[in-house]
Amino acid sequence: FTFFIPNAFSPNGDGINDVFYGKGDFILDYELTIFDRWGNLIFFTDDINKHWDGTANHGKEIAQQDVYVYVVKITDHKEKKHKYTGTVTIVK
Repeated sequence: FTFFIPNAFSPNGDGINDVFYGKGDFILDYELTIFDRWGNLIFFTDDINKHWDGTANHGKEIAQQDVYVYVVKITDHKEKKHKYTGTVTIVK
């Protein structure tokens, strides 16, 4: 089992680091939740292939340059559960 998640990305449409996501090997179940600094839910997915494109307000606009909190819950191939909490910075 391996897992990696970055700490910054730049959703500016230049094709480089435009989306935020975790990736790894031997992952059975995956949940990614993103919150703003006030604890408001910004993004949720339970599909490891669905990435956060930096939008807020239900996809209407790119979120402001700021630090966001992520929570990742994973079940690996041995049915062991893992939880990762950290921050990601939007850089414009």
